[in-house]
Amino acid sequence: MIWPFIILSYTCLFVFGLTDNVRGPLFPEILKQFQISDSVGSLMFALSNISGFISSVVSRRLLHRFDRLSVIQAGAVGLILSLWVLAITPNFSLFLCFSFTTGFCLGILGLLPNILVTLGTPPHRQQQMLSGLHMMYGLASLFAPMLAASVQHVTGNWRWTFAAVSLAPLSLLIYTFHKSHRFLHTKTPVSKETLLHNRKKYLKPQLFLALMLSFAVATEILISSRLALYMQRARNLDMEAASLYVTSFFICMMFGRLLFAVIPIRRSPAFLLTLSLISTGIALLGGVFGHASLLAFIGFTIAPFYPLTVSWISFEFPDDLDTAVTYMMSIDSFMLIIMHILVGRLTDLFSIQYAILFGLVFVILSLIMVHTYQFVFKDRVKKAAQHPSQVV
Repeated sequence: MIWPFIILSYTCLFVFGLTDNVRGPLFPEILKQFQISDSVGSLMFALSNISGFISSVVSRRLLHRFDRLSVIQAGAVGLILSLWVLAITPNFSLFLCFSFTTGFCLGILGLLPNILVTLGTPPHRQQQMLSGLHMMYGLASLFAPMLAASVQHVTGNWRWTFAAVSLAPLSLLIYTFHKSHRFLHTKTPVSKETLLHNRKKYLKPQLFLALMLSFAVATEILISSRLALYMQRARNLDMEAASLYVTSFFICMMFGRLLFAVIPIRRSPAFLLTLSLISTGIALLGGVFGHASLLAFIGFTIAPFYPLTVSWISFEFPDDLDTAVTYMMSIDSFMLIIMHILVGRLTDLFSIQYAILFGLVFVILSLIMVHTYQFVFKDRVKKAAQHPSQVV
């Protein structure tokens, strides 16, 4: 175990989760402040994901030029400055500009932890440490709506929330200068020939698994970012009550990932991912047409999907992990752009209920890809089956 890698990874993802999920509870207040429609307001999420996509692509080149710690430090500085501007911006156009820069910096802080925690963990503990890593996202996401509601209650102004959140990347930046990181992070030179060889060998399966993951992530973010709005409009709750449902969603997610971090479950990736997706689809339908608390329970059902897929990817491409993870983050960001635009449009044309139900489409597409990977990449699967560490 390389503990500085683990601590830095966990801290990065906590900052990422806190910043990324604080915008959902604030969304209704931002719409009121700038007097804009749902589809126009959704641009703040879409632009953030566009820049996250660009960040993931750019990060691949940055990681070939600079060491990973320097890239994290640059991302932390950019995120601090962006959050300060979001707190004081007088108009929605400027708000969108710095939503873009926020997304770019979040792309960096969301990408590097998945690489570092894998590099800092022995193979037999990767599932647990990756689940623990993404439990930090759940923990931060739990704090995000609580922070938004608390700041709103104390100050009566949503803007102060962004200023408060900026303390998280500031703390991360300070930690990166700890002496334990001084000689640990080195740039790994990769020849052009090696990059071309890896691309030819791994590109298609890397993109396939990244797309499979992106559909599940789209469902997760759809619920977390729109649940407060759904509870206010469809269930007639106020902001504080609606925020409690978002909080419950992230509590469920945190416990779901904690379960996988503590208990090593020795079943195939396909079985566990299928169980996650089917239970998510059932909870989504039950939450819309039955009790709304089932929408919060989706946090538990979808929780293991991300760490399980990252573990799968790290096993499939151990010698090309930086590239595999950048593709994963790039496709995720691109899919979230599509999701936010579609959901904003569906909300305007029909209702927030129809927009939430659209999550079923993403669940079904991801489920199909889970069960077609073995067929599409028969040779890789046959080779992997001979390696006992694939069992997660």
